[in-house]
Amino acid sequence: MPQAGAVYTNLKKGDTDAESISNCSSNVVSVSSSVAAALSFRGNKLQDGNKELNNLLESQFEIGDALRLTEYQGDRDTTDLESAASPAAYDLDDTTTLNKVFTNKSTGELELPLDKGYGWVVVLSVFLAMFITWGCNSAFGVFLSFFLSHGTFDGATKYDYAIIAGLPVALCQGLSSLSMMMMRVIGVKLTMLIGTVIMLAGYLWASFATHLWELYLTQGVMIGISMALVSMPPAACLPGWFLKKRAVSMGLSLLGTGIGGVTFGLAANKMISDYGDTRWCYRMLAITCTGVSLIAIVLVRERIPIKPTGLRSIKNMRKAASNYVDVKIMKLPTVLLICAWFNLGIFAYSLMIYTLASYAVARGMSQHQGSILTALLNVGQTVGRPAIGLIGDRYGRYNVIVVHTFLLTVYTFAFWIPATTFVQLIFFALMCGFSVGVSNVMNSVVISDIMPPEQVLPTWGFVIFTGTGPLLVVELIAQALTQPGKSNPYIHTQIFSGFCFFTSFVLSLVLKERSVRVRTKAKLQKVMDQIDVSSSITKEFDKVSERQKNLESRKVKYEKILQDGIQPYFKRAVFPCNT
Repeated sequence: MPQAGAVYTNLKKGDTDAESISNCSSNVVSVSSSVAAALSFRGNKLQDGNKELNNLLESQFEIGDALRLTEYQGDRDTTDLESAASPAAYDLDDTTTLNKVFTNKSTGELELPLDKGYGWVVVLSVFLAMFITWGCNSAFGVFLSFFLSHGTFDGATKYDYAIIAGLPVALCQGLSSLSMMMMRVIGVKLTMLIGTVIMLAGYLWASFATHLWELYLTQGVMIGISMALVSMPPAACLPGWFLKKRAVSMGLSLLGTGIGGVTFGLAANKMISDYGDTRWCYRMLAITCTGVSLIAIVLVRERIPIKPTGLRSIKNMRKAASNYVDVKIMKLPTVLLICAWFNLGIFAYSLMIYTLASYAVARGMSQHQGSILTALLNVGQTVGRPAIGLIGDRYGRYNVIVVHTFLLTVYTFAFWIPATTFVQLIFFALMCGFSVGVSNVMNSVVISDIMPPEQVLPTWGFVIFTGTGPLLVVELIAQALTQPGKSNPYIHTQIFSGFCFFTSFVLSLVLKERSVRVRTKAKLQKVMDQIDVSSSITKEFDKVSERQKNLESRKVKYEKILQDGIQPYFKRAVFPCNT
Protein backbone atom coordinates (compact mmCIF):
# COMPACT_ATOMS: atom_id res chain seq x y z
CA MET A 1 0.00 0.00 0.00
CA PRO A 2 1.59 3.42 -1.00
CA GLN A 3 -0.06 5.17 1.98
CA ALA A 4 1.78 2.90 4.41
CA GLY A 5 5.08 3.77 2.71
CA ALA A 6 4.36 7.47 3.05
CA VAL A 7 3.66 7.15 6.76
CA TYR A 8 6.90 5.24 7.31
CA THR A 9 8.92 7.84 5.29
CA ASN A 10 7.56 10.79 7.24
CA LEU A 11 8.20 9.14 10.58
CA LYS A 12 11.73 8.16 9.57
CA LYS A 13 12.53 11.73 8.59
CA GLY A 14 11.29 12.91 11.94
CA ASP A 15 8.80 15.38 10.43
CA THR A 16 6.74 16.77 13.27
CA ASP A 17 5.27 19.93 11.80
CA ALA A 18 1.51 20.26 11.69
CA GLU A 19 1.22 19.59 7.96
CA SER A 20 3.31 16.42 8.11
CA ILE A 21 1.42 15.14 11.11
CA SER A 22 -1.83 15.83 9.27
CA ASN A 23 -0.60 13.92 6.22
CA CYS A 24 0.46 11.00 8.41
CA SER A 25 -2.91 10.92 10.06
CA SER A 26 -4.67 10.91 6.69
CA ASN A 27 -2.46 8.09 5.45
CA VAL A 28 -3.06 6.05 8.60
CA VAL A 29 -6.80 6.43 8.19
CA SER A 30 -6.49 5.43 4.53
CA VAL A 31 -4.44 2.34 5.44
CA SER A 32 -6.93 1.36 8.12
CA SER A 33 -9.81 1.74 5.68
CA SER A 34 -8.07 -0.42 3.07
CA VAL A 35 -7.29 -3.15 5.58
CA ALA A 36 -10.82 -3.05 6.93
CA ALA A 37 -12.25 -3.28 3.42
CA ALA A 38 -10.02 -6.24 2.57
CA LEU A 39 -10.90 -8.05 5.79
CA SER A 40 -14.58 -7.27 5.28
CA PHE A 41 -14.48 -8.69 1.75
CA ARG A 42 -12.71 -11.84 2.96
CA GLY A 43 -15.16 -12.21 5.85
CA ASN A 44 -18.19 -11.77 3.61
CA LYS A 45 -16.81 -14.29 1.13
CA LEU A 46 -16.20 -16.86 3.89
CA GLN A 47 -19.60 -16.14 5.41
CA ASP A 48 -21.37 -16.64 2.06
CA GLY A 49 -19.49 -19.92 1.59
CA ASN A 50 -20.47 -21.13 5.03
CA LYS A 51 -24.08 -20.17 4.42
CA GLU A 52 -24.03 -22.49 1.41
CA LEU A 53 -22.53 -25.24 3.58
CA ASN A 54 -25.17 -24.59 6.22
CA ASN A 55 -27.91 -25.05 3.62
CA LEU A 56 -26.19 -28.23 2.42
CA LEU A 57 -26.01 -29.57 5.98
CA GLU A 58 -29.68 -28.88 6.66
CA SER A 59 -30.66 -30.58 3.40
CA GLN A 60 -28.61 -33.69 4.32
CA PHE A 61 -29.17 -33.64 8.08
CA GLU A 62 -28.50 -37.04 9.69
CA ILE A 63 -28.99 -38.60 13.11
CA GLY A 64 -25.31 -38.13 13.96
CA ASP A 65 -25.71 -34.40 13.30
CA ALA A 66 -28.73 -34.33 15.60
CA LEU A 67 -26.70 -36.02 18.33
CA ARG A 68 -23.95 -33.38 18.14
CA LEU A 69 -26.57 -30.64 18.00
CA THR A 70 -28.10 -31.77 21.31
CA GLU A 71 -24.60 -31.89 22.81
CA TYR A 72 -24.01 -28.29 21.72
CA GLN A 73 -27.32 -27.13 23.19
CA GLY A 74 -26.54 -28.89 26.45
CA ASP A 75 -23.21 -27.07 26.67
CA ARG A 76 -24.85 -23.72 25.96
CA ASP A 77 -27.32 -24.33 28.76
CA THR A 78 -24.70 -25.26 31.37
CA THR A 79 -21.63 -23.16 30.52
CA ASP A 80 -20.84 -19.50 30.09
CA LEU A 81 -21.96 -18.20 26.70
CA GLU A 82 -18.64 -16.50 26.02
CA SER A 83 -16.56 -19.64 26.54
CA ALA A 84 -18.92 -22.20 24.99
CA ALA A 85 -18.23 -21.14 21.41
CA SER A 86 -16.00 -18.65 19.69
CA PRO A 87 -17.71 -16.07 17.42
CA ALA A 88 -14.44 -15.75 15.50
CA ALA A 89 -15.17 -18.85 13.49
CA TYR A 90 -15.26 -17.26 10.05
CA ASP A 91 -17.51 -14.53 11.43
CA LEU A 92 -20.49 -16.92 11.26
CA ASP A 93 -23.41 -16.48 13.63
CA ASP A 94 -23.21 -19.27 16.19
CA THR A 95 -26.95 -19.81 15.98
CA THR A 96 -26.61 -21.49 12.58
CA THR A 97 -26.95 -25.25 12.37
CA LEU A 98 -23.46 -25.50 10.86
CA ASN A 99 -21.82 -23.89 13.89
CA LYS A 100 -23.89 -25.88 16.37
CA VAL A 101 -23.01 -29.21 14.77
CA PHE A 102 -19.33 -28.69 13.91
CA THR A 103 -18.07 -26.43 16.70
CA ASN A 104 -15.36 -28.19 18.70
CA LYS A 105 -16.25 -27.90 22.39
CA SER A 106 -12.63 -28.02 23.57
CA THR A 107 -11.33 -25.29 21.22
CA GLY A 108 -14.48 -23.27 20.59
CA GLU A 109 -13.69 -23.18 16.86
CA LEU A 110 -15.67 -24.24 13.82
CA GLU A 111 -14.06 -27.42 12.41
CA LEU A 112 -15.69 -28.43 9.14
CA PRO A 113 -15.37 -31.98 7.76
CA LEU A 114 -12.54 -32.45 5.27
CA ASP A 115 -14.44 -35.08 3.23
CA LYS A 116 -11.28 -37.18 3.00
CA GLY A 117 -8.61 -38.94 5.02
CA TYR A 118 -9.64 -41.07 7.98
CA GLY A 119 -13.29 -40.54 7.14
CA TRP A 120 -13.05 -43.34 4.58
CA VAL A 121 -11.76 -45.67 7.30
CA VAL A 122 -14.89 -44.84 9.30
CA VAL A 123 -16.94 -45.67 6.18
CA LEU A 124 -15.30 -49.11 6.24
CA SER A 125 -16.16 -49.46 9.93
CA VAL A 126 -19.84 -48.73 9.27
CA PHE A 127 -19.78 -51.10 6.30
CA LEU A 128 -18.47 -53.91 8.51
CA ALA A 129 -21.02 -53.18 11.24
CA MET A 130 -23.89 -53.31 8.73
CA PHE A 131 -22.37 -56.43 7.16
CA ILE A 132 -22.59 -58.48 10.39
CA THR A 133 -25.87 -57.05 11.71
CA TRP A 134 -28.49 -56.19 9.11
CA GLY A 135 -26.68 -58.14 6.40
CA CYS A 136 -26.35 -61.30 8.49
CA ASN A 137 -29.94 -61.02 9.70
CA SER A 138 -31.15 -60.76 6.10
CA ALA A 139 -30.00 -64.36 5.67
CA PHE A 140 -32.32 -65.66 8.39
CA GLY A 141 -34.83 -66.51 5.68
CA VAL A 142 -32.59 -69.52 4.95
CA PHE A 143 -32.82 -70.64 8.60
CA LEU A 144 -36.57 -70.05 8.64
CA SER A 145 -37.10 -72.14 5.53
CA PHE A 146 -35.05 -74.98 7.06
CA PHE A 147 -36.89 -74.85 10.39
CA LEU A 148 -40.31 -74.87 8.70
CA SER A 149 -39.49 -77.84 6.48
CA HIS A 150 -37.56 -80.01 9.00
CA GLY A 151 -39.28 -79.48 12.35
CA THR A 152 -35.98 -78.98 14.17
CA PHE A 153 -37.42 -78.29 17.64
CA ASP A 154 -40.08 -80.54 19.19
CA GLY A 155 -43.43 -78.85 19.70
CA ALA A 156 -42.49 -75.77 17.68
CA THR A 157 -45.04 -74.41 15.24
CA LYS A 158 -44.58 -72.14 12.27
CA TYR A 159 -45.79 -69.28 14.46
CA ASP A 160 -42.93 -69.81 16.91
CA TYR A 161 -40.37 -69.57 14.13
CA ALA A 162 -42.20 -66.54 12.74
CA ILE A 163 -41.91 -64.67 16.06
CA ILE A 164 -38.23 -65.62 16.34
CA ALA A 165 -37.70 -64.19 12.85
CA GLY A 166 -39.32 -60.90 13.85
CA LEU A 167 -37.60 -60.46 17.22
CA PRO A 168 -34.12 -59.35 16.00
CA VAL A 169 -35.45 -56.65 13.68
CA ALA A 170 -38.05 -55.48 16.20
CA LEU A 171 -35.52 -55.22 19.02
CA CYS A 172 -32.94 -53.55 16.81
CA GLN A 173 -35.48 -50.90 15.85
CA GLY A 174 -36.90 -50.50 19.34
CA LEU A 175 -33.52 -50.31 21.07
CA SER A 176 -31.85 -47.95 18.58
CA SER A 177 -32.47 -44.95 20.83
CA LEU A 178 -31.17 -46.91 23.83
CA SER A 179 -28.02 -47.69 21.86
CA MET A 180 -27.53 -43.98 21.16
CA MET A 181 -28.06 -43.19 24.86
CA MET A 182 -25.46 -45.79 25.86
CA MET A 183 -23.07 -44.30 23.32
CA ARG A 184 -23.57 -40.91 24.99
CA VAL A 185 -23.08 -42.33 28.50
CA ILE A 186 -20.25 -44.90 28.11
CA GLY A 187 -18.80 -44.09 24.67
CA VAL A 188 -18.89 -45.53 21.15
CA LYS A 189 -16.38 -48.36 21.44
CA LEU A 190 -17.61 -49.72 24.78
CA THR A 191 -21.21 -49.78 23.53
CA MET A 192 -20.15 -51.76 20.45
CA LEU A 193 -17.99 -54.09 22.55
CA ILE A 194 -20.93 -54.96 24.82
CA GLY A 195 -23.00 -55.68 21.72
CA THR A 196 -20.24 -57.90 20.33
CA VAL A 197 -20.08 -59.97 23.52
CA ILE A 198 -23.86 -60.45 23.46
CA MET A 199 -23.68 -61.42 19.78
CA LEU A 200 -20.96 -64.01 20.41
CA ALA A 201 -22.88 -65.51 23.33
CA GLY A 202 -26.12 -65.54 21.33
CA TYR A 203 -24.78 -67.41 18.32
CA LEU A 204 -22.76 -69.88 20.41
CA TRP A 205 -25.70 -70.66 22.68
CA ALA A 206 -27.99 -71.08 19.65
CA SER A 207 -25.59 -73.69 18.26
CA PHE A 208 -26.11 -75.81 21.40
CA ALA A 209 -29.83 -75.09 21.81
CA THR A 210 -32.10 -78.11 22.30
CA HIS A 211 -35.25 -76.35 23.51
CA LEU A 212 -37.41 -73.82 21.73
CA TRP A 213 -37.12 -71.21 24.51
CA GLU A 214 -33.36 -71.19 23.99
CA LEU A 215 -33.84 -70.25 20.34
CA TYR A 216 -36.22 -67.47 21.42
CA LEU A 217 -33.61 -66.11 23.82
CA THR A 218 -30.56 -66.46 21.56
CA GLN A 219 -31.56 -66.00 17.91
CA GLY A 220 -34.40 -63.68 18.90
CA VAL A 221 -33.56 -61.54 21.93
CA MET A 222 -29.76 -61.62 22.20
CA ILE A 223 -29.09 -61.14 18.49
CA GLY A 224 -31.65 -58.33 18.34
CA ILE A 225 -30.00 -56.48 21.22
CA SER A 226 -26.54 -56.96 19.73
CA MET A 227 -27.67 -55.63 16.35
CA ALA A 228 -28.76 -52.35 17.94
CA LEU A 229 -25.58 -51.95 20.01
CA VAL A 230 -23.18 -52.77 17.17
CA SER A 231 -24.80 -51.02 14.19
CA MET A 232 -26.00 -47.67 15.58
CA PRO A 233 -22.86 -46.08 17.15
CA PRO A 234 -20.60 -46.17 14.05
CA ALA A 235 -23.49 -45.01 11.85
CA ALA A 236 -23.89 -42.00 14.16
CA CYS A 237 -20.16 -41.19 13.88
CA LEU A 238 -20.01 -41.20 10.07
CA PRO A 239 -21.84 -37.90 9.26
CA GLY A 240 -19.25 -35.98 11.30
CA TRP A 241 -16.56 -36.86 8.75
CA PHE A 242 -18.35 -35.79 5.57
CA LEU A 243 -20.43 -32.89 4.30
CA LYS A 244 -19.93 -32.35 0.57
CA LYS A 245 -19.34 -36.09 -0.07
CA ARG A 246 -21.87 -37.28 2.49
CA ALA A 247 -24.21 -38.98 0.00
CA VAL A 248 -21.32 -41.03 -1.44
CA SER A 249 -19.97 -42.02 1.97
CA MET A 250 -23.39 -43.03 3.30
CA GLY A 251 -24.10 -44.98 0.13
CA LEU A 252 -20.86 -46.95 0.38
CA SER A 253 -21.49 -47.79 4.03
CA LEU A 254 -24.95 -49.13 3.18
CA LEU A 255 -23.39 -51.65 0.82
CA GLY A 256 -22.68 -53.74 3.91
CA THR A 257 -26.32 -54.75 4.30
CA GLY A 258 -26.69 -56.13 0.79
CA ILE A 259 -23.27 -57.76 0.58
CA GLY A 260 -23.75 -59.27 4.03
CA GLY A 261 -27.09 -60.72 3.01
CA VAL A 262 -25.55 -62.34 -0.07
CA THR A 263 -22.49 -63.67 1.76
CA PHE A 264 -24.22 -65.06 4.83
CA GLY A 265 -27.21 -66.34 2.87
CA LEU A 266 -25.12 -68.51 0.57
CA ALA A 267 -22.69 -69.56 3.31
CA ALA A 268 -25.51 -70.51 5.70
CA ASN A 269 -27.28 -72.59 3.06
CA LYS A 270 -24.03 -74.40 2.20
CA MET A 271 -23.23 -75.29 5.81
CA ILE A 272 -26.79 -76.34 6.62
CA SER A 273 -26.84 -78.56 3.53
CA ASP A 274 -23.46 -80.13 4.35
CA TYR A 275 -24.12 -80.82 8.05
CA GLY A 276 -27.89 -81.36 7.93
CA ASP A 277 -28.58 -78.96 10.81
CA THR A 278 -27.86 -75.38 11.92
CA ARG A 279 -25.34 -76.03 14.71
CA TRP A 280 -22.08 -75.48 12.85
CA CYS A 281 -23.64 -72.68 10.86
CA TYR A 282 -24.35 -70.78 14.09
CA ARG A 283 -20.77 -71.39 15.24
CA MET A 284 -19.48 -70.04 11.94
CA LEU A 285 -21.59 -66.91 12.47
CA ALA A 286 -20.27 -66.54 16.02
CA ILE A 287 -16.63 -66.62 14.91
CA THR A 288 -17.05 -64.51 11.77
CA CYS A 289 -19.32 -61.82 13.19
CA THR A 290 -17.26 -61.43 16.36
CA GLY A 291 -14.01 -61.04 14.43
CA VAL A 292 -15.46 -58.53 11.98
CA SER A 293 -17.12 -56.58 14.79
CA LEU A 294 -13.83 -56.25 16.67
CA ILE A 295 -12.22 -54.83 13.52
CA ALA A 296 -15.06 -52.31 13.21
CA ILE A 297 -14.58 -51.29 16.86
CA VAL A 298 -10.86 -50.67 16.31
CA LEU A 299 -11.48 -48.59 13.18
CA VAL A 300 -14.40 -46.42 14.32
CA ARG A 301 -13.60 -42.92 15.57
CA GLU A 302 -15.47 -39.68 16.22
CA ARG A 303 -13.99 -36.68 14.39
CA ILE A 304 -15.05 -34.28 17.15
CA PRO A 305 -15.27 -36.57 20.20
CA ILE A 306 -18.21 -36.20 22.57
CA LYS A 307 -17.09 -36.87 26.12
CA PRO A 308 -19.22 -39.63 27.70
CA THR A 309 -21.23 -38.52 30.72
CA GLY A 310 -20.28 -41.66 32.67
CA LEU A 311 -22.36 -43.82 34.95
CA ARG A 312 -21.75 -41.90 38.17
CA SER A 313 -23.87 -38.85 37.38
CA ILE A 314 -27.55 -39.81 37.40
CA LYS A 315 -28.46 -36.24 36.49
CA ASN A 316 -26.35 -36.30 33.33
CA MET A 317 -27.71 -39.71 32.38
CA ARG A 318 -31.29 -38.47 32.70
CA LYS A 319 -30.42 -35.40 30.68
CA ALA A 320 -28.90 -37.53 27.93
CA ALA A 321 -32.01 -39.72 27.87
CA SER A 322 -34.34 -36.70 27.73
CA ASN A 323 -32.88 -35.73 24.34
CA TYR A 324 -34.59 -38.76 22.78
CA VAL A 325 -38.08 -38.26 24.20
CA ASP A 326 -40.52 -35.42 23.49
CA VAL A 327 -44.18 -36.11 24.22
CA LYS A 328 -45.33 -33.10 22.18
CA ILE A 329 -43.74 -34.51 19.03
CA MET A 330 -45.63 -37.78 19.43
CA LYS A 331 -48.93 -35.94 19.01
CA LEU A 332 -48.09 -34.10 15.79
CA PRO A 333 -50.17 -35.37 12.80
CA THR A 334 -47.21 -35.04 10.44
CA VAL A 335 -45.02 -37.20 12.68
CA LEU A 336 -47.76 -39.83 12.90
CA LEU A 337 -47.98 -39.74 9.10
CA ILE A 338 -44.23 -40.40 8.86
CA CYS A 339 -44.63 -43.28 11.32
CA ALA A 340 -47.36 -44.87 9.21
CA TRP A 341 -45.38 -44.49 5.97
CA PHE A 342 -42.18 -45.87 7.47
CA ASN A 343 -43.77 -48.78 9.33
CA LEU A 344 -45.73 -49.98 6.32
CA GLY A 345 -42.62 -49.86 4.15
CA ILE A 346 -40.37 -51.66 6.64
CA PHE A 347 -43.17 -54.14 7.41
CA ALA A 348 -43.52 -55.18 3.77
CA TYR A 349 -39.73 -55.22 3.40
CA SER A 350 -39.29 -57.64 6.31
CA LEU A 351 -42.15 -59.80 5.12
CA MET A 352 -40.55 -60.20 1.71
CA ILE A 353 -37.02 -60.82 3.04
CA TYR A 354 -38.15 -63.69 5.29
CA THR A 355 -40.85 -65.18 3.06
CA LEU A 356 -39.22 -65.42 -0.36
CA ALA A 357 -37.17 -68.57 0.36
CA SER A 358 -40.10 -70.33 2.07
CA TYR A 359 -42.36 -69.35 -0.80
CA ALA A 360 -39.95 -70.89 -3.32
CA VAL A 361 -39.85 -74.18 -1.38
CA ALA A 362 -43.65 -74.19 -1.11
CA ARG A 363 -43.86 -73.83 -4.91
CA GLY A 364 -41.73 -76.96 -5.42
CA MET A 365 -38.24 -75.52 -5.60
CA SER A 366 -35.27 -76.75 -3.58
CA GLN A 367 -33.85 -75.29 -0.39
CA HIS A 368 -30.77 -74.27 -2.36
CA GLN A 369 -32.84 -72.37 -4.93
CA GLY A 370 -34.67 -70.59 -2.13
CA SER A 371 -31.37 -69.43 -0.62
CA ILE A 372 -30.23 -68.20 -4.04
CA LEU A 373 -33.37 -66.05 -4.32
CA THR A 374 -32.69 -64.53 -0.91
CA ALA A 375 -29.10 -63.84 -1.98
CA LEU A 376 -30.25 -62.20 -5.22
CA LEU A 377 -32.69 -60.02 -3.31
CA ASN A 378 -29.73 -58.82 -1.27
CA VAL A 379 -27.69 -58.31 -4.45
CA GLY A 380 -30.42 -55.92 -5.55
CA GLN A 381 -30.15 -54.15 -2.19
CA THR A 382 -26.39 -53.87 -2.59
CA VAL A 383 -26.91 -51.73 -5.68
CA GLY A 384 -30.24 -50.20 -4.74
CA ARG A 385 -29.58 -48.76 -1.29
CA PRO A 386 -26.65 -46.51 -2.30
CA ALA A 387 -28.38 -45.64 -5.57
CA ILE A 388 -31.56 -44.54 -3.78
CA GLY A 389 -29.62 -41.99 -1.72
CA LEU A 390 -27.51 -40.71 -4.62
CA ILE A 391 -30.43 -40.44 -7.05
CA GLY A 392 -32.51 -38.77 -4.35
CA ASP A 393 -29.89 -36.04 -3.92
CA ARG A 394 -29.80 -35.52 -7.68
CA TYR A 395 -33.48 -35.68 -8.67
CA GLY A 396 -35.35 -35.09 -5.42
CA ARG A 397 -35.80 -37.32 -2.38
CA TYR A 398 -39.60 -37.45 -2.47
CA ASN A 399 -39.58 -38.21 -6.19
CA VAL A 400 -37.40 -41.24 -5.48
CA ILE A 401 -39.60 -42.36 -2.57
CA VAL A 402 -42.78 -42.13 -4.64
CA VAL A 403 -41.28 -43.93 -7.65
CA HIS A 404 -39.79 -46.80 -5.66
CA THR A 405 -42.87 -47.46 -3.52
CA PHE A 406 -44.97 -47.45 -6.68
CA LEU A 407 -42.58 -49.91 -8.35
CA LEU A 408 -42.72 -52.21 -5.31
CA THR A 409 -46.51 -52.25 -5.55
CA VAL A 410 -46.31 -53.17 -9.23
CA TYR A 411 -43.63 -55.81 -8.64
CA THR A 412 -45.69 -57.51 -5.95
CA PHE A 413 -48.98 -57.69 -7.84
CA ALA A 414 -47.70 -58.01 -11.41
CA PHE A 415 -44.54 -60.12 -10.89
CA TRP A 416 -44.52 -61.97 -7.57
CA ILE A 417 -48.05 -63.36 -7.60
CA PRO A 418 -47.94 -64.72 -11.19
CA ALA A 419 -44.35 -66.03 -10.83
CA THR A 420 -44.22 -69.84 -10.77
CA THR A 421 -40.72 -70.68 -12.05
CA PHE A 422 -37.26 -70.16 -10.65
CA VAL A 423 -36.22 -67.91 -13.53
CA GLN A 424 -39.22 -65.63 -13.01
CA LEU A 425 -38.44 -65.34 -9.31
CA ILE A 426 -34.82 -64.49 -10.09
CA PHE A 427 -35.89 -61.40 -12.03
CA PHE A 428 -38.42 -60.50 -9.35
CA ALA A 429 -35.79 -60.77 -6.58
CA LEU A 430 -33.33 -58.53 -8.42
CA MET A 431 -35.88 -55.87 -9.35
CA CYS A 432 -37.51 -55.85 -5.94
CA GLY A 433 -34.17 -55.82 -4.14
CA PHE A 434 -33.21 -52.61 -5.92
CA SER A 435 -36.21 -50.75 -4.48
CA VAL A 436 -37.17 -52.58 -1.28
CA GLY A 437 -34.80 -50.63 1.00
CA VAL A 438 -36.33 -47.22 0.25
CA SER A 439 -38.01 -46.83 3.66
CA ASN A 440 -34.82 -47.75 5.54
CA VAL A 441 -32.66 -45.38 3.53
CA MET A 442 -34.99 -42.39 3.34
CA ASN A 443 -36.69 -42.30 6.77
CA SER A 444 -34.11 -39.99 8.35
CA VAL A 445 -34.21 -37.81 5.22
CA VAL A 446 -37.97 -37.34 5.49
CA ILE A 447 -37.71 -36.58 9.21
CA SER A 448 -34.95 -33.98 8.76
CA ASP A 449 -36.87 -32.39 5.87
CA ILE A 450 -40.07 -31.92 7.89
CA MET A 451 -38.80 -31.30 11.42
CA PRO A 452 -36.45 -28.51 12.60
CA PRO A 453 -32.92 -29.71 13.43
CA GLU A 454 -33.51 -29.50 17.20
CA GLN A 455 -36.42 -31.96 16.97
CA VAL A 456 -34.89 -34.49 14.58
CA LEU A 457 -33.43 -36.77 17.27
CA PRO A 458 -36.61 -37.28 19.37
CA THR A 459 -38.71 -37.59 16.21
CA TRP A 460 -36.39 -40.23 14.80
CA GLY A 461 -36.43 -42.11 18.11
CA PHE A 462 -40.22 -42.11 18.19
CA VAL A 463 -40.62 -43.15 14.53
CA ILE A 464 -38.14 -45.99 14.91
CA PHE A 465 -39.69 -47.17 18.18
CA THR A 466 -43.20 -47.36 16.71
CA GLY A 467 -41.93 -50.01 14.29
CA THR A 468 -41.14 -52.45 17.11
CA GLY A 469 -44.62 -53.97 17.39
CA PRO A 470 -45.33 -54.39 13.67
CA LEU A 471 -41.90 -55.88 13.00
CA LEU A 472 -42.34 -58.37 15.83
CA VAL A 473 -45.46 -59.86 14.26
CA VAL A 474 -44.61 -59.39 10.57
CA GLU A 475 -43.67 -63.00 9.84
CA LEU A 476 -46.35 -64.23 12.25
CA ILE A 477 -48.95 -62.55 10.04
CA ALA A 478 -47.26 -63.93 6.92
CA GLN A 479 -47.46 -67.50 8.22
CA ALA A 480 -51.02 -67.03 9.51
CA LEU A 481 -52.13 -66.02 6.02
CA THR A 482 -50.66 -69.10 4.34
CA GLN A 483 -52.99 -71.86 3.15
CA PRO A 484 -51.23 -75.26 3.10
CA GLY A 485 -52.39 -77.57 0.34
CA LYS A 486 -53.12 -74.80 -2.16
CA SER A 487 -51.17 -74.45 -5.39
CA ASN A 488 -49.96 -71.08 -4.07
CA PRO A 489 -50.03 -71.23 -0.25
CA TYR A 490 -48.72 -67.65 0.03
CA ILE A 491 -51.29 -65.88 -2.17
CA HIS A 492 -52.89 -64.02 0.76
CA THR A 493 -49.48 -63.10 2.12
CA GLN A 494 -48.52 -61.67 -1.27
CA ILE A 495 -51.73 -59.65 -1.50
CA PHE A 496 -51.20 -58.31 2.01
CA SER A 497 -47.62 -57.32 1.16
CA GLY A 498 -48.77 -55.56 -1.99
CA PHE A 499 -51.43 -53.69 -0.02
CA CYS A 500 -48.77 -52.50 2.47
CA PHE A 501 -46.60 -51.20 -0.37
CA PHE A 502 -49.60 -49.51 -2.02
CA THR A 503 -50.62 -47.76 1.21
CA SER A 504 -47.03 -46.66 1.73
CA PHE A 505 -47.09 -45.28 -1.82
CA VAL A 506 -50.24 -43.24 -1.10
CA LEU A 507 -48.75 -41.87 2.12
CA SER A 508 -45.55 -40.94 0.27
CA LEU A 509 -47.68 -38.82 -2.09
CA VAL A 510 -49.19 -37.04 0.92
CA LEU A 511 -45.71 -36.36 2.32
CA LYS A 512 -44.49 -35.12 -1.06
CA GLU A 513 -47.46 -32.76 -1.40
CA ARG A 514 -46.74 -31.31 2.02
CA SER A 515 -43.08 -30.78 1.20
CA VAL A 516 -43.87 -29.06 -2.12
CA ARG A 517 -46.48 -26.84 -0.45
CA VAL A 518 -44.19 -25.74 2.39
CA ARG A 519 -41.23 -25.07 0.11
CA THR A 520 -43.35 -23.18 -2.42
CA LYS A 521 -44.79 -20.98 0.33
CA ALA A 522 -41.26 -20.14 1.43
CA LYS A 523 -40.26 -19.30 -2.16
CA LEU A 524 -43.38 -17.14 -2.58
CA GLN A 525 -42.62 -15.19 0.58
CA LYS A 526 -39.04 -14.61 -0.59
CA VAL A 527 -40.27 -13.36 -3.97
CA MET A 528 -42.79 -11.05 -2.27
CA ASP A 529 -39.99 -9.51 -0.18
CA GLN A 530 -37.86 -9.03 -3.30
CA ILE A 531 -40.79 -7.43 -5.12
CA ASP A 532 -41.19 -4.88 -2.31
CA VAL A 533 -37.50 -3.93 -2.53
CA SER A 534 -37.49 -3.93 -6.31
CA SER A 535 -40.58 -1.72 -6.48
CA SER A 536 -38.90 1.02 -4.46
CA ILE A 537 -35.80 0.88 -6.68
CA THR A 538 -37.80 0.87 -9.93
CA LYS A 539 -39.12 4.34 -9.18
CA GLU A 540 -35.59 5.72 -9.55
CA PHE A 541 -34.06 3.33 -12.14
CA ASP A 542 -36.17 2.15 -15.07
CA LYS A 543 -33.59 -0.52 -15.99
CA VAL A 544 -34.65 -2.62 -13.01
CA SER A 545 -38.14 -3.09 -14.46
CA GLU A 546 -37.06 -6.27 -16.28
CA ARG A 547 -36.19 -7.88 -12.95
CA GLN A 548 -39.53 -6.69 -11.63
CA LYS A 549 -41.32 -8.52 -14.44
CA ASN A 550 -39.40 -11.70 -13.69
CA LEU A 551 -40.35 -11.53 -10.01
CA GLU A 552 -44.00 -10.95 -10.87
CA SER A 553 -43.94 -13.97 -13.20
CA ARG A 554 -42.51 -16.17 -10.45
CA LYS A 555 -45.10 -14.87 -8.02
CA VAL A 556 -47.92 -15.90 -10.36
CA LYS A 557 -46.32 -19.32 -10.86
CA TYR A 558 -46.04 -20.00 -7.12
CA GLU A 559 -49.55 -18.76 -6.40
CA LYS A 560 -50.87 -21.11 -9.07
CA ILE A 561 -49.07 -24.06 -7.48
CA LEU A 562 -50.55 -23.16 -4.07
CA GLN A 563 -54.15 -22.95 -5.26
CA ASP A 564 -56.79 -24.86 -3.31
CA GLY A 565 -58.69 -27.76 -4.83
CA ILE A 566 -58.24 -31.38 -5.83
CA GLN A 567 -56.39 -30.74 -9.09
CA PRO A 568 -53.68 -28.46 -7.59
CA TYR A 569 -53.28 -30.91 -4.68
CA PHE A 570 -52.83 -33.78 -7.14
CA LYS A 571 -50.24 -31.81 -9.12
CA ARG A 572 -48.22 -31.05 -6.01
CA ALA A 573 -48.31 -34.72 -5.01
CA VAL A 574 -47.57 -36.32 -8.39
CA PHE A 575 -45.72 -33.91 -10.66
CA PRO A 576 -41.92 -34.27 -10.44
CA CYS A 577 -40.14 -31.52 -8.56
CA ASN A 578 -36.77 -31.46 -6.82
CA THR A 579 -37.82 -31.90 -3.16
